[in-house]
Amino acid sequence: MLEKSKYQWYAVYARANSEKKLFDNLQAKNIECYLPMRKVLKYWSDRKKWVEEPLFKSYVFVKVSNKEFFTVLNTGGAVCYISFGCKAQSIPENQIDNIKTFLAHSEHEITVSHERIQRGASVEVIHGSFKGIKGEVINILGQSRLLVRIDSMNCSLYTNIEKDEVMLLEEKQISKVSELA
Repeated sequence: MLEKSKYQWYAVYARANSEKKLFDNLQAKNIECYLPMRKVLKYWSDRKKWVEEPLFKSYVFVKVSNKEFFTVLNTGGAVCYISFGCKAQSIPENQIDNIKTFLAHSEHEITVSHERIQRGASVEVIHGSFKGIKGEVINILGQSRLLVRIDSMNCSLYTNIEKDEVMLLEEKQISKVSELA
């Protein structure tokens, strides 16, 4: 009896400044892939311009089974899978969905941080375009920031969010973060 192939998301390390090329090459091979992009204002000595650049430098996400696993590595621009302990690290589907939600609905600039951020209170967004996303809160100058941690890549996404849009997650009871302030 044949088993159905199990598809999982992985991060692929791309050659320097060739994320878009790798993305295009993977699409040409009909491999499901995702390259999160953000708009950034770039400054030159004579002008400034909004440009699109990858949210995660040198990374492209692919959803593959064992069947396509090595095809990705044989694609122009691909270097290797992000791995820990000599094994490619899969990324849960909900984390990819969280990135897509942040990029699609964020009214604020999204920043990627590779710093190890102190653990804060666990929250779930109850209102607005991020409804249902869980993360960690960091209070900075009275504002709450929602963090979506992508542990498999050792980095975090964060954006400003109102205190009354989140609820504190506790084992026994859920209360609003604004009540704690």
